[in-house]
Amino acid sequence: MAMRRVALGLRCLLAMLMLRNGGKFTDQQIRKYSNKAVVCFAIAVVAIFAMRYIQIPLIGLITTMLAITLFKANFTRWGNWFVGKRGEMAISDALGSLSDDYIVLNDLMLPDGKGNVDHLVMGPNGLFAIETKNYSTFVKCSGDDWFVNGKKIRSLSKQAKRNAIAVRENLAAVFADQGNRLPFVTALLVFVNGKGRFSIKNPTIPVLRSSELAEFIARYNSARPPSITSPELRRAIVHHLHLLQQKPDKLVANS
Repeated sequence: MAMRRVALGLRCLLAMLMLRNGGKFTDQQIRKYSNKAVVCFAIAVVAIFAMRYIQIPLIGLITTMLAITLFKANFTRWGNWFVGKRGEMAISDALGSLSDDYIVLNDLMLPDGKGNVDHLVMGPNGLFAIETKNYSTFVKCSGDDWFVNGKKIRSLSKQAKRNAIAVRENLAAVFADQGNRLPFVTALLVFVNGKGRFSIKNPTIPVLRSSELAEFIARYNSARPPSITSPELRRAIVHHLHLLQQKPDKLVANS
């Protein structure tokens, strides 16, 4: 029994180290769009040379224009994910000032291909699902409506809240098995780039700069603080989330 506990503890320690270093989702997106951009560029180059030899040059021209268009789109997406990755790393550094009472897990994949949670913080005063953004432009918020340089975008606050709900739903089995009350997961939206300009009115979730994040979490007072300080529960949560990264396309039962 003692050896089994030691083995479980070592597995959970390794899992925690992996999750702290970050999951796979963001890196997968960077590789995916980078590969697509390279393929489109290669097709465009081949089509340009092929136009000299084919009898219907219009086909080569259409192929070239389509490949260039797709290259630009994928290159832009690659750039957005790359910038996002830098933002996630900056938030990881900012959270490093939290005390040892907190566990920080990075880039957690959600089931059914629903994306990822940039950071999950687990501490004595609650669970925090953090959505990170790295804008250097003008960002405006009015409730759940968001705009970048005057253009309406998908709601950042709704995205953060969906991620928090997904985390809570995925951890329900863990808390039930451990006989603990399932806590509310607080959604936070954090902006990294200090050059960005913001107009935030009536946000539906806390909106912070990265420099404010660690202090906000440390001072956060939940109306009903959860009891997630036991080592057993923390190990169970880490183990469950680690399994979820192995099989992100379905809910993973706690085991």
